[in-house]
Amino acid sequence: MMQESVYTKMALNKTVADSVVESVKRNKPPKGLVQLMTITEKQFNRMEYICGEFVTDVLCTDERLVIF
Repeated sequence: MMQESVYTKMALNKTVADSVVESVKRNKPPKGLVQLMTITEKQFNRMEYICGEFVTDVLCTDERLVIF
């Protein structure tokens, strides 16, 4: 695993993206690691989602109906 959480920010052009990178550098946390990767919108749109089976503890039947 490379990360625990991922945040995205849309930038209209490279100039704006560079200013975001500089802002993160100025406000970096005293401890920890921040990794930045700049990708184009076209590359972002080609992202693949691979999901396993959806599991939930919530009952979606009449079994959860309680009448007093």
